[in-house]
This record gives sequence, structure tokens and C-alpha cells, in this order.
Amino acid sequence: MLVVAALAAGCSSNTVPILPQVTSTLMTSSSGRTYQVSVALPDGYANTHAPYPVLYAADANGQYGTVVETARNLSFSQQIPDLVIVGIGYANPGYSYKASGNPRSFDMTPTADAAWVRDFANESIAQGVPPPEKSGGAPEFLGFLRSQLIPRIEQTYNVSHDDRGWYGHSFGGLLGTYLLLNANDVFKRFVIGSPSLWWDHRVMFDMEKSFAKKSKALPARAFFSVGGLEQDLAPKYPMVSDLKAFVEVLGQRHYQGFTFTTQVFEDENHLSVVPATISRGLRFVYDERQGAR
Repeated sequence: MLVVAALAAGCSSNTVPILPQVTSTLMTSSSGRTYQVSVALPDGYANTHAPYPVLYAADANGQYGTVVETARNLSFSQQIPDLVIVGIGYANPGYSYKASGNPRSFDMTPTADAAWVRDFANESIAQGVPPPEKSGGAPEFLGFLRSQLIPRIEQTYNVSHDDRGWYGHSFGGLLGTYLLLNANDVFKRFVIGSPSLWWDHRVMFDMEKSFAKKSKALPARAFFSVGGLEQDLAPKYPMVSDLKAFVEVLGQRHYQGFTFTTQVFEDENHLSVVPATISRGLRFVYDERQGAR
């Protein structure tokens, strides 16, 4: 108590927030789901500037600060352009997955899997995370993005209406893969980290096959990544082999207008890989001098 009192006595209340130029508001979808939406503006943001590219980031409860400060450092060193970054999270108690574990299991999964919801409940409780209640809400979440969130951001801020990016990891990466196939008219840049392609018996492989039958074009730029240790540490989730198989299929399609690369970060696990994914991913999707590899 004495240490806390001494620290408080020596501090000014007029400090600059550790993440300056960030505002957060609550937004309720037409279906009644509530999101905490945070918007980070770049240094020197101005309405007279050319419209800024905008990046939408999943899992803001645990990863938004890393995304924002990484992007700001990269733009300061002129490796990427200045970005407006929109974080999508939840106004729940706790931080990271303790706040988001339950709702993200619905918003970020493309199909309903009641068996997974049931089986994952005990694992969540053991980790101190509220268990999931349902799944399969990605189509509804995409509707929220299209009809509510994106229009509000574009009405409020000086951002491009045709240069939108998506960042997501794990379920956020699964959702990013779903958006790549179902909303490439909305987003053109994708940073997809450790996507949960095992979901619902690898349903994303089926979705990609259906997409390929309808379209030969995929106008997007994507970075896929995974930690090299992920599958060794959690064999029931074949993160590494699934991603390798998925990008191999994408490469064989030769989609018109599609540029992508894949990175397996050795010696990184499912959570430690996040900062590397953000840094390498942002540099790839926003530096179009980098070709596929």
C-alpha cells in the first residue's frame, strides 16, 4: 500500500494515454449483439489527407494494442502506409480471451458445431474462460460488418472506401479465411494468423472448393502464418498441416488477381506467434513490391 501511495503521489493526472489517438464506443448489431469498437488514428491524422487505408482487427480485447503499435512503428519507419485501425472486441469483464472467449466462438465460426461447443466447455472453464454457448455466427457477423460497422466508420473517418484490410488470429484467422472467400468485395488485404481450419471437419476446404467452381478470380492480397510448434503442443488441432494443405490448394487454383504468401514461424506456439504474424503480415499485405513466395 505504501508503494502504491508513493507512486500515486508522484504522478500527474494529466498524462497522455499509453495508446494515444484511440477512442472506444459500444455498438449494437441489428440482431442485438454488442461490440466494443475501438478506432486508432495515425499520427497527424487529418481530414485533408488522402483517404487512409483502414484495417479491421479481430480479438481487440487481447491483441489490439499489439496491432496498433506495430502498425505505428512500421509506418514511422515507412514500411507501410499510415493506417486507421478498427478493433472489434467485447465490453466484458477480464482481458483477452477471458473477455472474448464466449462471444468470439459464435461470431468467428462459419458453421454451427454443437459437439465442439459441448466438448470445449470444460476446457474453457479449466482456463478460467467463460464457456462458449453457440457457434456458426460468421454469416451474421459479416452482415454486421457490411451493413453497420463499415458504413459508420466510413461516414465518421477519412478512410478509403476500397482499401480495407482484415487481421485475425486463430478463430479470427478462420473468420479471415471465410471473409476471403465470401467478402473479397469488402476486404482486399488479409493477415490470417493460425487459422482454425480444423473447424467442423475442415469445412473451409469445402467452401473453397465451392468458390473455385463459381469463380476464377480472387482479387485480394493475403498473408498466412502459423507457429511451427502449434501442432506438436496440441496434436488434436492440426494447425500446421491444415494450413499447408489449404495454401497448396490455393496455389493450384491460380486465381486471377490473388497474391499470397505463407510463413511457418519456427519455435513459436499458438500464442507466441501473434506479434511475428502482425509484423510480417502487415509488411507483406501493404508493400506490394513483395511478391508471392
